[in-house]
Amino acid sequence: MSLADYLPSLRNRRFALAGLSVAFMVTFTGCSRGAADSESGEGEMKSQKRPAGATVFREHQITDPGMEDLVATTLLVPEGWKIEGGMTRPAPQYYSMPVLLDVKFVAPDGRQARHFPSLSFEFNYQQPGQPLAPTIDGNMYMNLPQSPGEWFMNMAMQQPDPSISNLRLVSEETEPQLTQQLRQANAATYQTVQQTRDMGMQTGISMDFDTQATVLVIHYTQNGRQLEETILMTWQYLINLWQGQATSGTWSIGTMYSLRGPVGTDYVNDPVLLAVFQSSRPNPVWVQEMNNYWAELARIRNKGAADRRNQAWAAHQKRMQTLNETSDIIANGWKTRSAISDASHQRYVDSIHEVTPYETPAGQTVKLPSYYDHVYTDNNGRYILHNDSFYEPNRDPSVNSVEWQRIHQQR
Repeated sequence: MSLADYLPSLRNRRFALAGLSVAFMVTFTGCSRGAADSESGEGEMKSQKRPAGATVFREHQITDPGMEDLVATTLLVPEGWKIEGGMTRPAPQYYSMPVLLDVKFVAPDGRQARHFPSLSFEFNYQQPGQPLAPTIDGNMYMNLPQSPGEWFMNMAMQQPDPSISNLRLVSEETEPQLTQQLRQANAATYQTVQQTRDMGMQTGISMDFDTQATVLVIHYTQNGRQLEETILMTWQYLINLWQGQATSGTWSIGTMYSLRGPVGTDYVNDPVLLAVFQSSRPNPVWVQEMNNYWAELARIRNKGAADRRNQAWAAHQKRMQTLNETSDIIANGWKTRSAISDASHQRYVDSIHEVTPYETPAGQTVKLPSYYDHVYTDNNGRYILHNDSFYEPNRDPSVNSVEWQRIHQQR
């Protein structure tokens, strides 16, 4: 049975863009665009041009305003690209979405990599709520859509970007490999839901759960450019059924990323675009504090579930009061704890994401895409990555205003 089979008519239902979300893995081939050829010099010092595939990246830090601007993650962004957005904290009532990360990395030629935030929703057809209003469980109220593509397009129409026109959904398909991984990871939930179905067969009470990865392709015009954007999102729903009809439930958009380029180009295989995501280095201190938050929230919810059996509203008040008591998880808790890292596990993660740790002259570790043989730094957060053994950036007039030092992989 498909998701749409559980839904009432959505013909007149409208959605609002609420905002957006951890990393997905992409394999790729292809080459980046090189700089224009140039050559000058005198004497024996011959000037060089930057080879195709050599891109100057600068480190960019994304900070968390809820932890006094603690760095949440660091990644590499090509120089000259525009960075829009960042990390924000929503109102406390939306405590199921404590962090919203919405950031774009835009190239001068229109290519773009975007990270959307995670969103959690809740609905009840018997007692409808105000769209996007906070629910008792810290989600946003929004009815279940017929498909992720319909949801995305309705959001875009509700809060249109004035610079975009002719927006249309070209395709919507399931990504089978990631979907299989998601379903395997949620095997226990599927089992629990099936047990609930079996117990409720005689009463008409049932549940359904599913999760999957979906790929959307959209076309639009922006600033005179015909652009295509490929969006990968993971999503899930858990719904309550009465005699086969959906009555209430929750659903969420877990992870959503996109890559964009001119229509007709192979932007999804552009290593420069992909390197932005692949270079991400989460701060283990920040990650640990967020894990602490989710663990404490789970404890609060378990306590609230027991209280609700006696008095629903009183339980809500207690849960909100207890939630306030955990504010130090975000504001101060990170100051008193340290992260524990397992080196062998980290090397395994690096290999999956195709990144390699390098040691800078200052003794710091930076993780860079693994498919470059030569890496240079100016010791100021900038890097040149290339595969031309004859290229020397200190002889390249386009970048030799500073001294570039070659760095090597950590052993």
